[in-house]
Amino acid sequence: MAHTLTLFKDKPLSLTLGGTLSPVDVAYQTYGQLNADKSNAVLLCHALTGDAEPYFDNANKGWWQDFIGPGLAFDTNQYFFICSNVLGGCKGTTGPASINPQTGKPYGSQFPIITVQDIVNVQKALIDALEIPHLHCVAGGSFGGMQATQWAISYPDFVSNIINLCSSLTLSAEAIGFNHVMRQAIINDPYFNQGDYYEGQSPDNGLKIARMLGMLTYRTDVQLARAFGREMKQQSAIWGDYFQVESYLSYQGVKFLDRFDANTYLRLLRALDLYEPSLGYANEKAALSRIKANYTLVGVTSDQLFKQVDLHKSKQALEEAGVNVHYSEFHSTFGHDAFLVDYDFFEPMIRQALAQSA
Repeated sequence: MAHTLTLFKDKPLSLTLGGTLSPVDVAYQTYGQLNADKSNAVLLCHALTGDAEPYFDNANKGWWQDFIGPGLAFDTNQYFFICSNVLGGCKGTTGPASINPQTGKPYGSQFPIITVQDIVNVQKALIDALEIPHLHCVAGGSFGGMQATQWAISYPDFVSNIINLCSSLTLSAEAIGFNHVMRQAIINDPYFNQGDYYEGQSPDNGLKIARMLGMLTYRTDVQLARAFGREMKQQSAIWGDYFQVESYLSYQGVKFLDRFDANTYLRLLRALDLYEPSLGYANEKAALSRIKANYTLVGVTSDQLFKQVDLHKSKQALEEAGVNVHYSEFHSTFGHDAFLVDYDFFEPMIRQALAQSA
């Protein structure tokens, strides 16, 4: 189980787009041992629907289970890993389902719009509370890669290495479009109630549909064809799960309801859309030029969410800003989700990035 710290009790968290939050609970987990001079700390930033538990010691699997452990890419014999549930989350960190101390009820519609910058500022407060003076590395994939990038911008003297897997500097118009459709599925669910549904029925159908669409952006056509093809189910209604691929998506949608909150999904999708490294600076180059860390960027050529062309643009922008960028790309039938499962491809690049000095 994750640990929890309560932060911003005396001085509220000021949010990038306005407003404040106080207090802020942060759920986090650690793996490995912090060395004597506290120089081996690595922050792991989770993707959109992740949490503070990338690894379990028991039969349950964390979201980066195959990457973390003794002798693995994220070697717990060598490094001390910290991972926290993001601000706005629903796995122990303050989010829309948390109790608003002003009303005694869940925040719901009153929870503010948050940004990646806000998420990173909360992570920094956690690291400070743990009395860790410097991070050897910040690593993340997808939404976590955006967080890693913002760490290097916001706190350039605090982190030595950045690992960004499968994430461009900004989200494309197409990806924002996917997110819009997912949000509309939730918002138009008859039980959404403007986000204040906690005392009644949850907008489960909308959230299921949103998850199904999301799953299609994480996979590839090749993977779906290999797994399901045009195979049909026996004794299925024509408008139901007639094909096996439909049954798979429906199953993923239902399973998602057990671990995620619709308001959190809305807030984090919008944080993805809104992410701009240039926020608060004259332009993107001015923001990126603040980066002092070694920057490892890895793309997947079959990624349908963060496409190859967007990764190339990000690489170019980083280079033009003077960042020490190490770029790699490869093909995977897993598409965007490759960073969660394609260990053999990512392992050498992760090890190389972690081995770099400040």
